Amino acid sequence: MKKILMLFVVLSTLNIAAQKSVLLRLNYSPGDVFVVTQDVSQDMGAQGGLDIKMSMEMKASSILGDTINTESQIKKINMNMLQAGQIMSFDSTMKEEDLDQMGKMMKQQMDPMLKATIFSKVTHKGEIIDVKVEPVTPAMAQFVNQKQSVKYPEEKVSVGSTWSDENSMQGAVTKMIFTVTKIENGKVFVAVTGDVSGAVKGVVKGSLEIDIATGIQNLADIEVTMGAEGSKMVVKTKSTITKL
Repeated sequence: MKKILMLFVVLSTLNIAAQKSVLLRLNYSPGDVFVVTQDVSQDMGAQGGLDIKMSMEMKASSILGDTINTESQIKKINMNMLQAGQIMSFDSTMKEEDLDQMGKMMKQQMDPMLKATIFSKVTHKGEIIDVKVEPVTPAMAQFVNQKQSVKYPEEKVSVGSTWSDENSMQGAVTKMIFTVTKIENGKVFVAVTGDVSGAVKGVVKGSLEIDIATGIQNLADIEVTMGAEGSKMVVKTKSTITKL
C-alpha cells in the first residue's frame, strides 16, 4: 500500500511539473470572435495630453497553414485631448447634434475609421505579417502603422523563462524583454521590461496575462517613458482581449 501511495505521489508531482511548461501559441478557430478594448493615455506635461478609449471586434475569418486571417472593426471611440490649454473631446456614441463644434470636426475624421475594416494576417506565434485597411483612410493608416504584437518564443516556457523582441517605428527602436513570473489558473503571467533608442530615448515596463488555451493576451498593461530635446512623454497602454 505504501509503495502504491508513493507511486501516486510521484506521478502527481510529475504531472504538476509537466503542466508548468507551456507552449505559447495563438489557437484560433475559424469564426472565433473577440472583443478588444484599448485605453491609451499620453502625458506630455505642460504641453498637454491625450486619452483614447477604444473598443474593437475581431473575427478569425480563416486559417491557412500557419497563417490566421482576421477582420477587425472599431465599434466605439472616446477621445479627450488637452492642447495649448484647450480641451477637445469626442464620443462616437453621441449623436452629432449633441456634440460641440470641436466634437463635430473630430467626428468628420473619426467616422471613416468606424466604417473601415482591418484585414490582418498573423502567425500562430503572434507575428503580424500583413495588414491592410478597406477603405483606406489617412487616420486609419496611421493607427495601423502603430499596431504592434507580442511574438511568442519557439520553445515552451516555464517560470523564469525569458525571450526578447525588437521593433522600429519612426526612427525609434524599441527592445523588450519578456519574463515569465508565474503560471497558474490556465494563464501565463509575464513581466515586461525594455528600452527605447534612436530618435528618442526611453524605458519600457509592464505586464501581460496570456490565456494558455487560446494564446490571447487577456490583459496587457504597458508604460513607456521617453524623451527628446528636453521634453518628456509618458505613454500608458492597457488592453484586454475577451473571447465571445
